[in-house]
Amino acid sequence: MNTATSDRRSSADPRRRDDLRRLLQKYYEGKHQLRRGLCLLAAGRYDQAIRALDVAAKANPQSLSLSTYLAAAYVGKGRFGRAAAHFQKNISREPANVLHRVRHALALWKAGRSDRAIASLREGISHNLESAELHFQLGTVLASADQTEEAELRFTQAIAINKHHAEAMVELGLCYGARGDVREAVCWLKRAQTHDPGDARTALLLTHAVKAAEGTEGEALPVTMPPETTVENDTAIDELSSTIESEPGFVEAFLSLDPKEVNAEVFAVLATTINRALERCPEHADLHYHCGCVLDRLGRTRDAITSVERAVKLRPRFIKALIQLARLYRQTNRHADACRRLEDAIRLGAEYADVYCTLGNLYRDSGMVERAREAYRRALRINPQYAEAEHALQTVTP
Repeated sequence: MNTATSDRRSSADPRRRDDLRRLLQKYYEGKHQLRRGLCLLAAGRYDQAIRALDVAAKANPQSLSLSTYLAAAYVGKGRFGRAAAHFQKNISREPANVLHRVRHALALWKAGRSDRAIASLREGISHNLESAELHFQLGTVLASADQTEEAELRFTQAIAINKHHAEAMVELGLCYGARGDVREAVCWLKRAQTHDPGDARTALLLTHAVKAAEGTEGEALPVTMPPETTVENDTAIDELSSTIESEPGFVEAFLSLDPKEVNAEVFAVLATTINRALERCPEHADLHYHCGCVLDRLGRTRDAITSVERAVKLRPRFIKALIQLARLYRQTNRHADACRRLEDAIRLGAEYADVYCTLGNLYRDSGMVERAREAYRRALRINPQYAEAEHALQTVTP
């Protein structure tokens, strides 16, 4: 890549790019090790399964979907005391709202106020006796306060209300394990793994429990494999969309990575997220531009053109969008349109060697040899070491 191109594309913070690369590697390594660990568990190879699942659980401790994982990494949480006060206002307006109640209690708990968290959850249950989530959260806080007997009853109640509550099954299994009933612990952990096969922590706990019950090696154990892709969380998508809306460098960090480093799932999540932001800000030119870039990485060239055209319409002097649009036009054999867009970009100040070289290629392919020669010469004046322009100039020089 020539110097001008490198300078022009360096808007993504290199440190953020490296952090993002590591983040994605960690996420996909976690997914890989989860599937590997489950296969080893199914084969009764417990020690190897534990090693793989331990890596998976550390890579993604809460087994989050990709959007939630990225939101957790990029949208910082904290100030739990202040958060508790905010959620208390919501509870005052809607005392029976389970989500407000849980957020309030967890904020209190994380702020070190377990007694108040327990009291808040008890009050919530008084308004909503059949809420499995409130019973589960109360059990979790009680267990953290060493009130294990009532915690076990709350987990049991949560499962009685919602027979698919995998988290309650895990915690109930841990309760049985803590009092030495390993086989009952295995039973509940197996049920939890079936209901939530994407949770690495559940799989790791199950493997430890099975090993404790049966020894180092055992018979084949039926397990449920997680789906290749997970359902994305609307809340995380909303949080990511807010980040993208206010911080264009977020998307540019993804786009700056080598295509071989980024799973298509990442760009599918980004496309969904940017579209969510565009629902709020349909006149945001940067969002349309970034949407086009992401769609292009997904191979949706015509949709990408539509998005980038919208960006240019909103901001006619948007140089990066003009250059991107020219590239997309060239991909779809609209050479005349591509020439016009690059000429517009140059008039607006896009004095980049790669832009002149691309324009020269378009002129050459359209039979405008003299104009092609001049474009290549301009590219070489900007960057005398630009081998591609030097070679192209030789092909059109008598």
